[in-house]
Amino acid sequence: MTRLITILFTALLFSGSLTAQEIDKHEMFRKMMTTIEGIKTLSFRLDKTERIKGKMMPGAQDVKLNASPFKAYLKIHIPNKGAEVLYIEGANKGNCKVNPNAFPYMTLNLDPDGDILRKDQHHSVKELGFKYTGDLLNYVYTKYKSKIDEFVTINGEIMYDGRKCLNVTLTNKEYNIESYTVLPGEDILKIARKLRLDEYALLELNNMKDFDDVKAGQSIKVMNSLCKKIEMYIDMETFLPLYQKLYDEKGLMATYEYTKLKINPHFHAEEFTEDYEGYKF
Repeated sequence: MTRLITILFTALLFSGSLTAQEIDKHEMFRKMMTTIEGIKTLSFRLDKTERIKGKMMPGAQDVKLNASPFKAYLKIHIPNKGAEVLYIEGANKGNCKVNPNAFPYMTLNLDPDGDILRKDQHHSVKELGFKYTGDLLNYVYTKYKSKIDEFVTINGEIMYDGRKCLNVTLTNKEYNIESYTVLPGEDILKIARKLRLDEYALLELNNMKDFDDVKAGQSIKVMNSLCKKIEMYIDMETFLPLYQKLYDEKGLMATYEYTKLKINPHFHAEEFTEDYEGYKF
């Protein structure tokens, strides 16, 4: 009987019937990580704006993902309408298959971290989905766990893409720019991933053009966390951050909007091949 009561209470705790004020902030982050760990496949539309050289650049794409091994198919809407990208972990020598839907009108094999695919992008195709985002947020949560009640504000409830969400703001009141000494074998990408930082923002912070413009022993500037402030709409059913608006010391850094989200949809194996019906590789 006691076990039944406990189960019913737990179900009630995470039901959408609770108000924003009744949500425990620590449990909110734990629930987010639990959902992310359970994602095997994912489909969604991602609309984004990212600050590139001082200008907010738009982007939009439909995405299919397989978590392990990591596979991703993208159909681009903005900026290169009709372009397609296919990435499969461990295949094609680590390169993406790319249909640019423009000159040279042929399928290309491109490095996901190379200059062409990373042009005007904060992140690579390998970082799509909630696993990467969740890792960044969990790192911030773990680092400032004792101050979460002070740093996190639940502003109320909001409907977003037909889902009841929590309107949440996380403000790092200790946000700062610090010095970091580059270790042997490191570049900006490796440093950003180690410190859970936005890769392009780190490049911009140091006025560098390329991710390999550093050498061992060099002192560079780094942020002490992902961003100074992040505004999120967190789905009250899945606890995924469907809307994210990030700010740094300069102001708005990026926005990411996930819509048409499907968790663990069934994909045919052929949907992650270049020969799948409807693809134009």
